[in-house]
Amino acid sequence: MRKITVLGIRLKDYSVRESMRRVALYLNNGICNTVDFITHDALLLASGDEGIRNDLEDMDMVIFTSSDILEAANVHSRSRAREIESNLFLKALLRKLSKEKRSVFLISSTPAKLESLDSSLRSFSGELNIVSSVARDDTVGGDDFIVNEVNMSMPDVVIMNQDNFEAESFIRENRMKINAQLLVILRDVSLRVTSDGNIRKGGIGDFLLRKIFRRAADNYEKENSSL
Repeated sequence: MRKITVLGIRLKDYSVRESMRRVALYLNNGICNTVDFITHDALLLASGDEGIRNDLEDMDMVIFTSSDILEAANVHSRSRAREIESNLFLKALLRKLSKEKRSVFLISSTPAKLESLDSSLRSFSGELNIVSSVARDDTVGGDDFIVNEVNMSMPDVVIMNQDNFEAESFIRENRMKINAQLLVILRDVSLRVTSDGNIRKGGIGDFLLRKIFRRAADNYEKENSSL
């Protein structure tokens, strides 16, 4: 484990082996732990929003979705870069959940996104035990309804894929009410994979976002190195 700072956000980076050891602990410690897959745009938004920054820093574990996030923290490791770009942690996590027959509950923003999330996860592991799901925009009663739906299913793991920072907000407000061992926030980028299982780049939009992120990270480092 190494402590890093990206755009002023303090985070911890774990290798896949270390991350899976922590997952094994999380699934058996009787505490509702949290894992958040972090993207360039999430970090850019968090750098200018104290509330979002606190939400990210409060996660038990974060998973980087691009190796240049590590590079922005001056960490240059080919082995970690390969782990990140090959989506290795998500594959290992879903394989473990399937092998141990862990129950999974899905949360997304809309019925269409929920269906896509379900399909994408099953493409990684067809034996994943998805017991129930809910689309936030298709409910009446807000967070209380969702918490009740989760608790009635009593899942081991809740996997969320929601718009903006709704998932982080949901965790902040409801973590202590949820009867689950692990809450995982997935981003769309982690569900886009090539035929060899690596994360697929998102075209010109993704290229521009990476460029903006690198420029912001470089500017932050220059400004703070002179202090």
